[in-house]
Amino acid sequence: MMKPTGAGTPAAPKRGRAPLVLLIAAMLLIGPLLVTIGSVLIAGNNDLLATGTRVSGTVIDVDDGPESSDRRFGAEYFSSGSSRHVIWADWVSQAKPEVRDSVTVVYRQDDPGSAVIAGYGTPGESVRGLGVVFTVVVGGAAVTMLVASRRGRRKRS
Repeated sequence: MMKPTGAGTPAAPKRGRAPLVLLIAAMLLIGPLLVTIGSVLIAGNNDLLATGTRVSGTVIDVDDGPESSDRRFGAEYFSSGSSRHVIWADWVSQAKPEVRDSVTVVYRQDDPGSAVIAGYGTPGESVRGLGVVFTVVVGGAAVTMLVASRRGRRKRS
């Protein structure tokens, strides 16, 4: 609601700080949340690598996109029950697999569909990396917004 000033013109409405503070808080929580989720995924994969059943797999498809997020490959493997499974993993530029390459697949004995490819990236690494970047970038932006907000309030006072 606009209040009239002494000159007869209405004053600008005051904006509350609560929406800005809530936005900054939400933005600051997303990065650490992604870091936590990524770390849990990585810990699960490390546990699987340490305790899982190892079999040989064969690369059946390689996606070689222009961006690193497009670099994935699929490998097929057969569990102890002779059932065929396919798993996808990320690869970095210096470790590009070729179709028909042999890879080591580690799967959970009680759940053969839950597997990782030894020596290649997992989704947890991407999620954790995104969380770190998001925390730094958004955290810096949030601090900048907060400082700018405080400076603006001081000038109005």
